[in-house]
Amino acid sequence: MKLLVYILSFVFFFQQVNVVNSKEAENHMCFKRGFEIIFPYQEGIFKIKKETNISPDQKRAELNRFKTHFEKNFQGIPLYKEAGCSNARLSEYLECLISTDGKDCKIYYTQMRIVD
Repeated sequence: MKLLVYILSFVFFFQQVNVVNSKEAENHMCFKRGFEIIFPYQEGIFKIKKETNISPDQKRAELNRFKTHFEKNFQGIPLYKEAGCSNARLSEYLECLISTDGKDCKIYYTQMRIVD
């Protein structure tokens, strides 16, 4: 009887590990898809922010225009959504890049995950 309990415990333990591993693999896809979006977005934002010959109001308008155009036309965003990843975290990251210098935005990227 004890042997049966040990065997069932062993099987149950490894079934739990497989569930965790499969979720981990899906999270990796969110990081990959997120990076495919963030890298070109970040490059565009930083290029606009480096322009010194425009006023802060013009810069803010240009950043918002870039964000709107990017979200509408970039082909990686539907792939990110199809993978089932958190759209809220992506939006928070993109908004953080516009409104700050981008140094503290990585917290949103680390939280990109499968939507529960």
